[in-house]
Amino acid sequence: MLQLLKLTFSLLPWIPVFLCKVITDGEFAVLEGGSLTIPCHYEPQYASYVKYWCKGSTREFCTSLARTDDPGPINPAEERVSIFDDPIQQLFTVTMNNLKQGDSGWYMCGVEIGGVWKADDATFTYIKVIHEKVRRNGVGAETGDPACRSVLREATRTPQWPSEMTELGLSL
Repeated sequence: MLQLLKLTFSLLPWIPVFLCKVITDGEFAVLEGGSLTIPCHYEPQYASYVKYWCKGSTREFCTSLARTDDPGPINPAEERVSIFDDPIQQLFTVTMNNLKQGDSGWYMCGVEIGGVWKADDATFTYIKVIHEKVRRNGVGAETGDPACRSVLREATRTPQWPSEMTELGLSL
């Protein structure tokens, strides 16, 4: 009985990981030079927590790009990445501007839980920045045009989950 009680108490800190969620779409596509706003929804109990956005395919190697506890530049136009939290809507949004092909990859929106025994609540999304020249003479604006078909094909292609994540038993 004592062993069962110890096991129960040792697992308590992990319960929020399974009960609470941060949610966003699994993938986004945007043309190079464009902007993208990513919505990250969270549970009500996270309203006062720090939210963050980072680039990387694992939590351990995710480079921080924006945090709600870091105000950043006074002029938002100077930022390539900005973050805004709306606790009433239980939503934080990340806006990325002037995107380049090198910005393609895995990103994570998360809530910083803190503490040694508690893992952050987070989710991954894949962003594909498409380098495509679309003609602006009116012809390229139709869906049947080869340039538009190429953009649509790239935008609907499923991203590949990093092999190291598959080896850990994780999947999209």
